[in-house]
Amino acid sequence: MADFPTPNIIRSIRKTISLHISTQGELIVKAPFFIPEKIIHSFIKQKEDWILKALQKINVRKVSKKTYFEGEEFLFLGDIYKLHLGDFKDISVSDSLLHFPSFMKFRIQKELESWYIKKAKEIITERLDYMSKKMKTSYKDIRFSDTSSKWGSCSLDNALQFNWRLIMTPLTVINYVVVHELTHTLEKNHKASFWIKVRLYTPAYKQHRKWLETNKHLLNV
Repeated sequence: MADFPTPNIIRSIRKTISLHISTQGELIVKAPFFIPEKIIHSFIKQKEDWILKALQKINVRKVSKKTYFEGEEFLFLGDIYKLHLGDFKDISVSDSLLHFPSFMKFRIQKELESWYIKKAKEIITERLDYMSKKMKTSYKDIRFSDTSSKWGSCSLDNALQFNWRLIMTPLTVINYVVVHELTHTLEKNHKASFWIKVRLYTPAYKQHRKWLETNKHLLNV
């Protein structure tokens, strides 16, 4: 077998085996409870080419950890802002600059992450309320998380969850994810009728999905 990372095998009530490569390069294998491990490894062997290509893409896209130096670039609503430390009271963005108070530099990562989460809650909730009225649907409540595998989710009782890192994407991408999850309050699957509804409110949804897939490695603080 090729030199793959040790697979993380997750067993559950399912009928098929599936593979997923996380943004950190982890090989995740989902399999039925009682399927022999020999068959799982055989399945991985059959997917060698696909796995290697996926891992190569991740290695190319890997972004080094932020160092928070003056002029370092950060994404906000799809635009690039350069970090600028100075005599500011609060964190803000303007004129392509991300203004950050110098007196909080010792905890800059924590403060920036908190600011991004706050903005995500404000803007995504506003878009959610607007689109739910437009789509004539409703949701139970909303939560924010940092799950690497999902941008959003909708539970059976219509409780919604969103990845706060979406605030770094263009507003059109945020709108797509909001519409996607609101559509799940009406349809709990991805059948043709689901995508027809999504397309009605975000005609360019395929482009927005592609943006997320291409740029997700950049959404870090």
